[in-house]
Amino acid sequence: MKTNLRMKCPYCEHWNRIPVNKIFIKQPSSEPKVKVLIPIYEPLRFSECRKCGKVTAKPKEAIRIHP
Repeated sequence: MKTNLRMKCPYCEHWNRIPVNKIFIKQPSSEPKVKVLIPIYEPLRFSECRKCGKVTAKPKEAIRIHP
């Protein structure tokens, strides 16, 4: 599923929008009836910060959001 991910630049903390492909990965659980799906985002192209110009996301590098 294609979507835009809002992410802060790790260098200047400016908010950027990155076009990504959202993928769900199945994780094993202790209970057989429960399915655990973890969302992971794969950037579709190189994304640079609009403020400082440094690369924030590269294709084929998965991004996982930790709560």
